[in-house]
This record gives sequence, C-alpha cells and structure tokens, in this order.
Amino acid sequence: MGRTLPRLGEELVGQIERAWAKRQEPWARKRLQVVRLVGQHELTVAQIMKVCDVSRQTVFTYRDTVVSEGVEGLLRRKWAGGVTPVLRGALEEEFVERLEEGKFRRAADAQAWIRKRTRKHMSESGVRKVLRRLGGKLKVPRKSHAKKNKARMEQFKQQLPAKLSALAANEPSVRIWVLDEHRYGLLPVIRRVWARPGTRVTAPYQTRYKWGYLHEALEVDGAHACELLFTPSVDRDIHAIFLQQIAQSDPGSMHVIIEDQAGFHLPENDARIPGNVRILPLPPYSPELNPVERFGGLIKQAVSNRLYPTLERLEKHIEAAARQWAKPEKVAGLIHQWLADKANCGAPT
Repeated sequence: MGRTLPRLGEELVGQIERAWAKRQEPWARKRLQVVRLVGQHELTVAQIMKVCDVSRQTVFTYRDTVVSEGVEGLLRRKWAGGVTPVLRGALEEEFVERLEEGKFRRAADAQAWIRKRTRKHMSESGVRKVLRRLGGKLKVPRKSHAKKNKARMEQFKQQLPAKLSALAANEPSVRIWVLDEHRYGLLPVIRRVWARPGTRVTAPYQTRYKWGYLHEALEVDGAHACELLFTPSVDRDIHAIFLQQIAQSDPGSMHVIIEDQAGFHLPENDARIPGNVRILPLPPYSPELNPVERFGGLIKQAVSNRLYPTLERLEKHIEAAARQWAKPEKVAGLIHQWLADKANCGAPT
C-alpha cells in the first residue's frame, strides 16, 4: 500500500513560503519546490514527480526531512563522500570575491590562482566548470577612470534625498531628470553579431570624421518623460538651450537636473540657467550613476555595423531608435532602482 502525504501544518508551510521567496541556489530551489507542492496539498505524488522531475523516493525523502529537521535541515547539503572539492569554505568565498572583481581574464588565470593557493592542479576544463558553477560568465569590462572615488559615489547616493528635499522646498510640483550627451558620427560603430563557428564575420567600415551630438534627458519618476536635442557641437550656450527646452516642457514645475560635471555644462550659479531649473552635479568620473549612459548605448547598438552616406540620414535613424526608447515604460526600465527609490523619499514628484 502506498504512503500518503499528510498536511504539513500552517507554520511549516509559512516557513517554506518565506524560504521560497528568497534567492536560492538551483539545487535548494528544487527541494523547496517539492515540499512547497506537498504543502499546498493539491497535487498527487505522481503529479509532483512530473512537475519537479524527481523520483517518488525523492518526494518522500524531502517531505520527511522538512518535517523532522525543518526548512534549515532541508537546505543543508550533506556530503556523502567522494572527491573533496578543491574550493570550499573561506577559499571558495575568496575565489568568488575575485571573480566578482573581474580578476580572472581567462580560465588559465583562475587555474593558476587555484594552484598557487591550494598547491593542487586542476585541468582547465575543470576550472571552467567551477567558474560556471559559481556564476561566472565572460564579460567585456567597462572602462573605469583611475580617479573615480567610490566613497564619494556612495556618499552621493546617501545624501541625495536630503539634497532633493532642499532643492524642492516649498515647491508644489517637482520633476527630477537625469541628463547626458552622446556623440555620433559617420565612423561606424562595430558590435557583436551571431555567426556560425569557423566563419569570419565582417562589417562595413569607412574612415569619415563627421559628427554631431544627441542631448538626452530622462525623467526619473512621474511621467517618465524624455527630452532630446540634436546639435552640431557642445558648449555652454547649447547646454543652456537644452535646459530651456526642459524648463519649457512644464513651465509650472521645478525641474531638478542631475548631470555630470562636463566642462561645457553650466555651473549651478550661472545666469543662463532657467528660473525653474536646479542643477545637481554627480561626483566626478562616475558615469555608472547616470542611467542616460544606458540610453546612449542602446542608440549606438541600433545604428551599429552600418554605413550612412550623410549625417542627416544617420540622425533620422537615431531619432527613430530614440523615439522607441523614449516611451514612458521604456524610460522607467532604464532608471536605476536605487535612484528611483532615493528620488521618491527625497522630493515629491
């Protein structure tokens, strides 16, 4: 006679649901999925086996474990012998830390580090398995200026609500924007493409140095509006024109502009700044704090690997691509979550 699955009890089911809501390793999530379905008491054992792709014995083992040892016991991996992992404990944590910092350019670099720290040799294929198991993935590093000050960047994040509150004091309507500029030109942008192994892919190229600038401003919250301006060059007078465009988009509101400290940006006390605009500068050398950087990357991707006969033709294509990303739902997706949270707790929008 087959075993039945009695109810787990409300308290234990609650513990399972709380653990399920947290981020878990794949193996832990599989165990939680099994006992979660058992706790819901809606599926038969055969159905749970099919949904979770486990054996009948596994269903009962996980169920018995969570009943006798709780969720903590269920998520405790018991080592049953075999080869001892080369990386474990504090050494594995150190390896993951270096992986997150991008210290390994190749699998061979990770292999050399493991050999130096453990005096054990792992094959390169074995090292790749370790890298994948720990979430490693080959990525192209982003340029980071040597003068970047991480402490100042973190300080800016923490002080942003207070600064916004001070700028928005006694203002009935406040709109917060992030602003940046990107250069485009007839020199093609080359990006990766899908191709079959063993084939050499080419992209059209020409050496023509003619360019213009796209000014972009994205609203952090509220309507998630987008303002764009094409100009042949950049200087403080042109920057004043773009600030005036933002100010005139809603004359009855105060506009707080978060931007970098480029030399052609107007200083906070410049007379050319519109009366309903306030400037909030970012720390130096910190483009990762500005979501507009992502917007510029998407525009470059849209016009990559192509030749354009004239700057006007290129601008039409850029404008079409920009309008697609200027929709409110797309703008909302580009804004960093930390920035949206800080803006909401610092000033009304």
